[in-house]
Amino acid sequence: MATNANITERVQKLLAKAEDSAATPEEAQIFAAKAAELIAKHNLDAATVRHREGKRPEQIRLLEFEVSGQGWHGKARASLVYSVAEAHGCSVCTMGNLMNGKPRWVLIMGPAATLKALELLLPSILLQAETQGMAAARAHMDERKGKFDTPANANIERRTFFRSYLPAYGAGVAEKIVRSREAMAEKVKGKAGELVLVTDAERTKAAFEKRYPDLKFGREDKHNIAGAVAGRRDGRNADTGQAKVGKDSRTAVEN
Repeated sequence: MATNANITERVQKLLAKAEDSAATPEEAQIFAAKAAELIAKHNLDAATVRHREGKRPEQIRLLEFEVSGQGWHGKARASLVYSVAEAHGCSVCTMGNLMNGKPRWVLIMGPAATLKALELLLPSILLQAETQGMAAARAHMDERKGKFDTPANANIERRTFFRSYLPAYGAGVAEKIVRSREAMAEKVKGKAGELVLVTDAERTKAAFEKRYPDLKFGREDKHNIAGAVAGRRDGRNADTGQAKVGKDSRTAVEN
């Protein structure tokens, strides 16, 4: 099995190719998806070896991922992060997730290696979503130019489109990740890897329920259908593994 250093080097090279301005969007997606696949397979292989050697399984940890509330779009960003993290087999909740311009946190619990992968992926996916979401919002408003009686109503349309785009983008990305994980699970069916996946899921769920026994559902926001459709469409085509970007603050806390 390849070492952590070897995998890191291979992933970094793939991510560099994905970020190369000379690469087409299709090429970037291929490089990025391969990087994500390498990470997931390596993590499972390492966990399977630990199981076979009778060692303790990987620790279940908590990642406190800070999400910006800039533009009062924090809830939409948190929803995106929630969907992507959950698709990785993690248990997730949010804290301080109000409709305001303040930061809030998405609390993600899962195996330590999975959280490391999410620290790499989430900032990139957020950046992709925001960049493409703003472009989609501009195109949407251009199509509807002259159809609003006041600038204020036009601005409301733009904001609700963008806020609907981000969660839908996250849902589209999550679909892609779930399919990839299902394919990986099918390959290890009947083998030690299957038990590792099941055990990790059970340990994650138990640790999460113990730490957060009294969770409640928050109020759902209004959605813009056009924004949701555009976001889900683009999310299904998103890169799912690029180099870390942005300045989100996040810390891993051992459970």
